[in-house]
Amino acid sequence: MKYFCLVAAVLLTSACGEPSDRLSDEDAAAEQGPAVLDEGNTESETVTASSELPDQAVSGAILYKAVGTEPGWSLTVRAARMDYTGDYGEVNIAEPTPPDFRARHGTFRSGKLQVTISAGPCSDGMSDLIYRQTVRVTADGRTVSGCGGGTIAPNTLADTSWSVVSVNGRPVPAGPGYSVQFTGKDVRARFGCNMMSGQYRLNGDHLSTGNLTQTEMACPEPAMSFEREAGVLLRSNVRVERSGGERMRLVSEAGTIELKRAI
Repeated sequence: MKYFCLVAAVLLTSACGEPSDRLSDEDAAAEQGPAVLDEGNTESETVTASSELPDQAVSGAILYKAVGTEPGWSLTVRAARMDYTGDYGEVNIAEPTPPDFRARHGTFRSGKLQVTISAGPCSDGMSDLIYRQTVRVTADGRTVSGCGGGTIAPNTLADTSWSVVSVNGRPVPAGPGYSVQFTGKDVRARFGCNMMSGQYRLNGDHLSTGNLTQTEMACPEPAMSFEREAGVLLRSNVRVERSGGERMRLVSEAGTIELKRAI
């Protein structure tokens, strides 16, 4: 009996001794404190960026830009990386620029980004800007559409007047004898002493004229040469190039006409 009591006392002493170093799961969690969220990321934001990608500041010159609306998105392609921002800034994806990327028609893939560039013209839907190309981006499985390749002439030339600066690289004499005016459908131009007039149509950056006629006064040089060369150009397949809102260039296989905004 005494032996039994001695054993029981030893066992009780062991059970009531120093607590074990092992913590329960609840105690361990409490000891670690509350979880800290990454402030640079949220549940509504997707950020993909390889640690091997260089920072934007050192990733080279911008090769291409594209934008879209509903929802707002943008794509910037640099020499070493391309950055997509979607859903009005909620989604950000960065991938290496494909080695075969060119600012021309085609499909280019890299990681979670696929970029398809097609012929325009393209309107951004929010302004009067017209872009040279249509762009479709698939970002992490979601596809959006927009425009890229730089802006071209606005979709209208109506009610604008221009002074002629040069024809085929040759400066014209100053004065009212060298001008081009556009109404809603008609174009009137003077490149010396005669008046040209007819109808025009603007499709994106392509300008075409029809029923173009000209008075037939005899003009001294250099007006006669300017009129002849400009008339050939206006009757050809013309491309319109804008430089801001104050300069415009008419280009075709027949030559160039440089214009400066008058009204």
